[in-house]
Amino acid sequence: MVFTHFGKNKDMYSVVALTMWKCERFKETLSELDKHPLVGEIILIDNSEMDVNLLKLKKLNHIKEEKNTYINPAWNKGVSLAKYNKLLVLNDDLWFDWDILHTLEPHITEDIAMIGMAEENFDNPADEFGLEPITHRNGGFACAFFIHKKSWLNIPFEMKLWGGDDWLFVKNRNGGKQNYKITGFKLFGEVSGTLENADLTPTLNPIKQNDLKLKDYYNLF
Repeated sequence: MVFTHFGKNKDMYSVVALTMWKCERFKETLSELDKHPLVGEIILIDNSEMDVNLLKLKKLNHIKEEKNTYINPAWNKGVSLAKYNKLLVLNDDLWFDWDILHTLEPHITEDIAMIGMAEENFDNPADEFGLEPITHRNGGFACAFFIHKKSWLNIPFEMKLWGGDDWLFVKNRNGGKQNYKITGFKLFGEVSGTLENADLTPTLNPIKQNDLKLKDYYNLF
């Protein structure tokens, strides 16, 4: 794939993120995105019970939920509110060089599926930046991903925490659209182990088991 970098007349992004305010760096991330010329809005789904004082960011739409609505419903809600067709869906505990928004902007079209992250981007990214077509997602793929709004297929409401990325990946793939992973791109973060430790959590374990059954039911592989 040929990459187009900087230029005029680029489309804006809607950034969709949800938070429980467990990453201290997240406020800085919001501030950086607010200043980015291609970020048109930041839709923040706040699932925390905390009362957090935020800097007045002109592009921020801070949606304070009264309870934890979980990942997949929060993604659906954020995307439904998005003003722009080009979306960045972002974990609150991850950050990177935001100039990638310029690089990827021409490639986020309704004709492709998801553009996610290569797993090795955390520790040992490839020497050369690129987009690699894939048929199955890797670990860490959806910690940050780009997608056109017309490729967003609402995740079933009963799927709360797991399988949302698989739903989008597989349904788009089955519809004839290509998924890609970003290679050669360094990621930084404080990636939470909350979901990985769900078997030890009385609240999350039943949700996990139900989500995994639904993933099997919908054949998301």
